Amino acid sequence: MAVGVASIPPAPPPPPSHQQSVAACSTERDRLPKLKELVKTDLHTYQLYKIIGEGGYGTVYESETDDGRRVAVKAEKYSKSMLHIEASVMRAAARRHSEHICELIDYGNEKPDYIFIVIPLLGKDLHKLRNEQINRRFSLCTAIQVGLQTLKAIEELHLSHFISRDIKPGNFMVGLRENQQHKTIFLIDFGLAKKYVDKNGKLLPSRGEVGWRGTTRYGSLKAHLRLDLARRDDLESWFYLLVEITRGSLPWRHVSERAGVQAAKLMARDAGRTQFFHQCPKQYETLMEMIDGLVFEDNPKYNEFVDVLMDIKKEWKLRLNSRFDWDEDMTSTRSTTRSISSDAECEKAIKEEYMKGVAEVDLKEREMIEVKNKQKEPRKLLSGVMPLSTPALSTAVSVLRQQQNQQQRQPFFIHQEPQSAGSF
Repeated sequence: MAVGVASIPPAPPPPPSHQQSVAACSTERDRLPKLKELVKTDLHTYQLYKIIGEGGYGTVYESETDDGRRVAVKAEKYSKSMLHIEASVMRAAARRHSEHICELIDYGNEKPDYIFIVIPLLGKDLHKLRNEQINRRFSLCTAIQVGLQTLKAIEELHLSHFISRDIKPGNFMVGLRENQQHKTIFLIDFGLAKKYVDKNGKLLPSRGEVGWRGTTRYGSLKAHLRLDLARRDDLESWFYLLVEITRGSLPWRHVSERAGVQAAKLMARDAGRTQFFHQCPKQYETLMEMIDGLVFEDNPKYNEFVDVLMDIKKEWKLRLNSRFDWDEDMTSTRSTTRSISSDAECEKAIKEEYMKGVAEVDLKEREMIEVKNKQKEPRKLLSGVMPLSTPALSTAVSVLRQQQNQQQRQPFFIHQEPQSAGSF
């Protein structure tokens, strides 16, 4: 019998604090389950067939339910686990019948060793899928479809009164065909999630500076300032994801230092704006301006973001019910050919629009002109974004340039998915 969310017992208590865990859990006892081991909840038993993912404090195994449904069992060391937070998020989303939030099937713990959750077995994540494509980017048709579904997932999370604080391609996975979910994208991994309202549903005020949260490549400008994050910051991270899957990379892809990445994100809004939006629809600039105009307390108008994406769909005559780029089941040669032709025309038109804008002036020369023009007028600050001090900005830009020069001397390689950092 399939296990429903409603039948899951109350969530296990959170693991002890670090000080308590050191005293209570020895290295020998704070362990993860082994392959072929049986893990049990109050309702069910799961045998761990194979390892499908590993991290510093946890492992993901493949297993199955009593009725043969393939599932993933995610286990974390008891003293380090954040799975109680993930369970809370998924339960809240399930109460709202969310379509794009990963389902919680079951969970349990083996004190004092580990805590585990049981979720559906899913396909590849967007990070892996993008890297498998030609030029490491999606067609415009797929990029807009992905943009719409990932945006909907974020809206569903926010309606459940949580923010992710770690929106990135690696945290979105595609469902399996065997479950009739191969056209659905799911948001996973809520280890850094935080509730943004109190028990009465009132918005919690900003806590000011709280430290870094998230993944450097996709972190918002507020995250770089170590400030408390809000719904707008999830949207900013989503926007970087959208640009990356559309054009194939972000300008700061080879930059590792956070100061350099911060400088590059600021440049994308100023002298580097043309380069940042290279091969992107012009409406992407509108999306960035909408997000930059939001402040901590704002409840984003998600429908307005959808309208912008649908405007792109209309302008480029995209068929949003077509297959994703990674779907290998091309049963209809005719429909596939038409879809590819449509995407090719879109890409060609975008390139032509871009080249038309820079034909008269070389890109570097154009950016130099833009910088000089900016120096003649007072700098306009983004709404709600604190500026870097002059020394800090100079240092950040210097770091960025140094690392870019170093990367130009190194061979091209594909990055691993950037790692997240931070906690409550």
